[in-house]
Amino acid sequence: MRRVATALALIALAAATALAGVDSGGSHTLAAAQTTTDYDDDDDRLIDVRTLAQLNAIRWDLNGDGDVSATDAANYLLAFPNRDANAATRMGCPSTTTGNACRGYELRADLDFDTDGDGDVDAQDSPSFPDWTPIGAANNWFAAEFNGNNKTISNMKITSRSEAVGLFGASSGVISKVGIVDASITVGGTNGVNIGALTGRNIGTIRSSYATGSISYTGSASFNFIGGLVGLNRINNTSVIAASWTDVDISAGSSFIYAGGLVGRLTGGTITAAYAAGAVSLTGSNSRAGGLVGSRASRNASITASYATGPISATGSNSTASGITGGETRNLSPSLYWDAGTTGVSGGRTTSDLQSITSYTGIFANWNVNVDGQTGVEDPWEFGTAMQYPRLQFGFDAGGQVAQGSLVMGTPGTNGDNPFVGQTARVCLLDGPTQRAAGTGGRTYAPWQWYRSTDGISWGNPITKTGPTYDYMPVSGDVGNYLRACVDVVSTTGAERVLGADRVCVGPFAKVQASGGS
Repeated sequence: MRRVATALALIALAAATALAGVDSGGSHTLAAAQTTTDYDDDDDRLIDVRTLAQLNAIRWDLNGDGDVSATDAANYLLAFPNRDANAATRMGCPSTTTGNACRGYELRADLDFDTDGDGDVDAQDSPSFPDWTPIGAANNWFAAEFNGNNKTISNMKITSRSEAVGLFGASSGVISKVGIVDASITVGGTNGVNIGALTGRNIGTIRSSYATGSISYTGSASFNFIGGLVGLNRINNTSVIAASWTDVDISAGSSFIYAGGLVGRLTGGTITAAYAAGAVSLTGSNSRAGGLVGSRASRNASITASYATGPISATGSNSTASGITGGETRNLSPSLYWDAGTTGVSGGRTTSDLQSITSYTGIFANWNVNVDGQTGVEDPWEFGTAMQYPRLQFGFDAGGQVAQGSLVMGTPGTNGDNPFVGQTARVCLLDGPTQRAAGTGGRTYAPWQWYRSTDGISWGNPITKTGPTYDYMPVSGDVGNYLRACVDVVSTTGAERVLGADRVCVGPFAKVQASGGS
């Protein structure tokens, strides 16, 4: 009996120790004894986000290292079960010589809060987020990287007031390549609030991102800052908003509201290569409405190569409406424009002025600017035809930069996506991968890399092969696996780009067959 009791005690002690190690923040005592899930399958040290539950779980890991407190562990593990909590390889992120392995999160799929597709975000959606709580707050900022990977987050709905409102409440991190689509934000309350579809407050970096939808402040408080993308860009001379745009309708009725199509109040940092197309409508007294920025509080806060086209109005007593910034014009760059006809604000350009030029000439001669923080300019604008406004091609509006294409078997257009052993698979692009290699932005493209996957979701290392990088001939070992091809965008110096369209993948094929096809 003593031996049995001793054995049971040892088992209980081992079980307690193992459970304590699951989320202690230290080494994972079960790592060697259980199978863990790789949540960084491309080994870029960014934790994969494929579900709304995983997006929601970021709030418990604001520094992005995949380590959470014991208090938050249960909630976090619901979104990331079987995670590896070992500091050196946490969440599947590759080990590093310094610091923790993971550095943030990345979207790996488009997300939609209207999961049942009935047009209403409510408790019937699963998982149910009928009233989104922003990630991070004014006293607890999101401080990691969030890479949207050119994915979108649709139908976000916010009705509960907090001091900082948006997908992120407050961010000091790096947010890039994410689209907020058809957001609906309606908040009231008597305390001041900062509202933006992407983030309420920002002192970090935002690049190649956009927002559409509506924001309405229905409360009576004063000194609220409302922007289509960012509510308040706080005093920080290193904060950046670049290559981003909005089409968000904004309305408010209380006094002392500062609202802009892109940013509510700009007290520091830079805005480069941006535009806003949504309406800004203020009816309270002593308010400022701007096509791009509601109020620029510091002459050191710069805005360049940007424009606005949405209707702008501020009808309350002692209120002002301006084409770019709400009444503050000191030291503004001359390369800022608004459409006088569509905004309703005199002194701007005509629609023809803004649409007729189709290159970096005339009023747009100085618009080829740096937007990624590296050396040189990136050719961020696509001017289209003489009947179109300029649009951003750095990031989302890439105009077929690399991504528009498909994988085909053999002769393009034959055999669809039914690969089989012995027939060549080929990347077939609508716009070739070297389309912009000679452009003024100096972009070049690395060779295509082919990957295989057992489930079409998790991808391993590149397939070793010879011959043209855009071709691959499946072998017997590929049967039952999926295939895809990816290309990395690199700078002229050969260093992998951190922002912009840094990796584009085409595919995947259906499962490789042993024989068949045309």
